[in-house]
Amino acid sequence: MGCMLKRKALVIISLVLVIAGITGLALWRIQQRAEEGSGLKDSSPQALGVRCIRTVRGPIHALVFGEGTARAVRREFLTFEHPGKVTYIKVNAEGRPISEGDRVKGPLPGQQFGELLASVDKRQHVEELKVAGSGLIASRQQVAVARAEIAQAEAQQRLAMDDFKRKETLYGVKAISKHELDVARTNLKSADTAVQSARARLESAFSDVAAAEARIKQARLPMERSSIYAPFDGVLTYVNVKQGDYFAANLVDLSSEEALLRTIPMVIIDPDQFEVTLELPYFEGVLVHPGQPALIMTGAQTAPSASDLISKEALPAGMIRGTVFSVNPAVSPGGRSIQVKVRTGKGPEGVRDGMFVTCWIVVDEKTDAIVVPFDVFIYRQNRPYVFRVDPVGKRVEQKEIIEGISGLSQQEIQEGVGEGELLVTDGRHRLSNGAPVDIIDIVGEKTQ
Repeated sequence: MGCMLKRKALVIISLVLVIAGITGLALWRIQQRAEEGSGLKDSSPQALGVRCIRTVRGPIHALVFGEGTARAVRREFLTFEHPGKVTYIKVNAEGRPISEGDRVKGPLPGQQFGELLASVDKRQHVEELKVAGSGLIASRQQVAVARAEIAQAEAQQRLAMDDFKRKETLYGVKAISKHELDVARTNLKSADTAVQSARARLESAFSDVAAAEARIKQARLPMERSSIYAPFDGVLTYVNVKQGDYFAANLVDLSSEEALLRTIPMVIIDPDQFEVTLELPYFEGVLVHPGQPALIMTGAQTAPSASDLISKEALPAGMIRGTVFSVNPAVSPGGRSIQVKVRTGKGPEGVRDGMFVTCWIVVDEKTDAIVVPFDVFIYRQNRPYVFRVDPVGKRVEQKEIIEGISGLSQQEIQEGVGEGELLVTDGRHRLSNGAPVDIIDIVGEKTQ
């Protein structure tokens, strides 16, 4: 009996202790929540750490970008116009047949042809020219004969005229009969006719000479077309024939530019000026106009720097100045693009015919604008805003701005902020108008 009472007492005590512990824990939790609630009511907004940048004035350029192949402005495909075996290839100063990279000379002032570069067999044309030359000699001889006949006829005409006048005088004094006077008159008319005939034969001989000269010119054409001459001072970029080859027009492949360059006998360029053809999207092409400056990049640079655009000094290697030469007013039906041609200045270095290059065209520029990097802007409902920092009150003001020229890494602000103001970069997406901030860093400046 006593043991059972002890057990009941222990159970009751344990329950009381558990209930007391639970009650104490509940009271503690209630007190803690009350303290936390009281602390929230009393706390003020925490300042957010941000990085800033100061607006500055400076130049800015709007650029459009395109890629294309550089080609020499002056370039000609040289070919024979008559088929035949190649019998002559010019030898260069080193004693070997001309090849790619050799310089050749064009015609001097007053000359029709430059250096003879190559010829096909033209023996047949030479014989035809000889025949035409013989005809010219014969025609000129006929001219000499006709002139001699005229001289003889004119002499006979003078004698007949003198005889007629003498007999006309004698007839006046009844010294001769009328029959003798009529004979003298008839002889004079015959002499006049002979002179006219001789002059007609001379005119015919002159016509024969002109015809013979025309035949000679015609005979020379195949000879000229059987040869290749340098049309101007330049450099050979392709030489696809050698002595002993047979050439025919059907051997030239016109299916593509690459095929043409590999099958045409020779290609010559003037390496002093190059042209790049670009296909720009319509919305960029309409911004381009002839005369706008451009930078042509032949190296691995991704984009020109601001100093490259404004500097008048020599550019780094792999970068050449150019100018927009033409803008096609039509839009290509397939790609919906606009064709733009950019030309280099005279004597560019580092450009080769056929080189793939990139071009940056300056379509707009300002020398004095408020410029900031792109990472100061936020867009809400498609409107641009910035957060301007009050360095004294350490709060931000959300400002709607008007954008201007967009450069490669900077944007012009036309209205909304002035020069020298602090704008938030890092941390701007967490801000709202009037929020307190703690300036961690000002880009390009030392914070105190």
